[in-house]
Amino acid sequence: MLDKLMEKMIESATSAYIPKVEERAKARKAELEDMKVKVRTNPEQVEEWFDKEIDKLQNIDIKEIMKNATAGI
Repeated sequence: MLDKLMEKMIESATSAYIPKVEERAKARKAELEDMKVKVRTNPEQVEEWFDKEIDKLQNIDIKEIMKNATAGI
């Protein structure tokens, strides 16, 4: 019984988030393709972009992400 309930909850959560994840993946792909073109045409802008991406990773708070992800459970 509990297994079926958990399975239904996981299916529900998955179906809710898959479109959002797919949308983010497409946006990220477009961003990377844009940067690929700029490697030769505007390398300074690419370097700035990399610096921003590195800063994002350095400022990630994994504990906060996990706390938010499990808040409703």
